Amino acid sequence: MSSVDIFTSAISSALEAVLKKVIEGKKLTTEDLVVLMLGLFQGIRKDVAETNKRIDALYELTGRNYEALNERINETNKRIDAINDSLSKRIDAMNNELIRKIDETNKRIDALYDLVGKNYEALNNRINAVNDALSRKIEETNKRIDETNKRIDNLYDLMGKIYEVLIKGATTQKQ
Repeated sequence: MSSVDIFTSAISSALEAVLKKVIEGKKLTTEDLVVLMLGLFQGIRKDVAETNKRIDALYELTGRNYEALNERINETNKRIDAINDSLSKRIDAMNNELIRKIDETNKRIDALYDLVGKNYEALNNRINAVNDALSRKIEETNKRIDETNKRIDNLYDLMGKIYEVLIKGATTQKQ
């Protein structure tokens, strides 16, 4: 038996004696009042001890609940991390695919631009060639027109001379 148990037993015995005095209606001494106070304190101490046990049980239950909740939060965080990783991978894959498609489109645009440039040059060269050919034809036609005009002028001169000869010949015959 511990000293606390001996003290508790002594107070309990003394308290029973004081309670008999109270029941019998006897006057209580100062020592009796002290025993009542010690009995009251012993009751309060028991209540505090029980309350402490209940608090300890609640604290332990709260600790277990906290651990369970913490474990659930950790599991949820792991799931969130897994979803985040999955989404990041999907976004990266989509981003890479978009970059690849943009690069392909840019290459096609560059190829079309080069083709249009080449076609423009070829068309420009053909236009220049046609223009040069037309210029040569126009020059040739202008030369032919000039030659024809000279021939016409020569014919006019010849006809003028023939007319003069005929008129002189007709005037000389009339005379």
